[in-house]
Amino acid sequence: NTLFLHYRYSQTDLTRIVIPDLVPTADRHLRLSTLAVNLTRDTRDNPLDEHKGVLESAELDMNATKLGSSVNFAKFTGQAAFYKQGFHNIVFANSLRIGLAQPYSNSRVPLSEEFFTGGGNTLRGFPLDGAGPQRPVRVCPNGGTTCNNFISVPSGGNELLLINAEARIPLGIKKGLGLAVFYDGGNVFPTVGFHDFTSLYSNSVGLGLRYATPVGPVRIDVGRNLNPIQGISATQYFITIGQAF
Repeated sequence: NTLFLHYRYSQTDLTRIVIPDLVPTADRHLRLSTLAVNLTRDTRDNPLDEHKGVLESAELDMNATKLGSSVNFAKFTGQAAFYKQGFHNIVFANSLRIGLAQPYSNSRVPLSEEFFTGGGNTLRGFPLDGAGPQRPVRVCPNGGTTCNNFISVPSGGNELLLINAEARIPLGIKKGLGLAVFYDGGNVFPTVGFHDFTSLYSNSVGLGLRYATPVGPVRIDVGRNLNPIQGISATQYFITIGQAF
């Protein structure tokens, strides 16, 4: 087991924003003063390409105006991942990730600290950070604010649930080459308490290819969102290095 206690301070000042509605006014000048504690247990045989073992981690972050922050909120992130090698050397990988962010003292959670999900390492039926509730954003030529052109962008949320399950199947035609069959479920939820859980919960399934290298497997995944959102393609493609989780 590994225990970390750390502190970080950041100050953000945005002075030129091409799309003004993209960043709330309150988040354009922001100080974060974060005290965090992290506990991790890792028994995986190979963190770059797991075959067996467990990864469990939990982190609690506290931001307080008494520490110099602009806002008061607490944030928890946790993960439990399990890997087991079965018959024909098939690796069964499962992961559960939870995130909670809660303001206190009549404060708020800034946009930069809310949860976003979607992409090759989370929900593979969505583009990167493309899941969760959407909000309209005005996009005007030359940074104007009076046109009627709107796009939908993810608004983030204060709660995250991710469930990933994957079967990694070696292919005998070439050493190091494998097939993956996966399921990704969950989403980002606006507030703590899983409100609108049924309507927001998303399911994705897919197939992938893996080719082992010394720095981790080269990964090609094709994910299909079974609960598509208007304006976002239900089929997504990802090419990267390393396992999804």
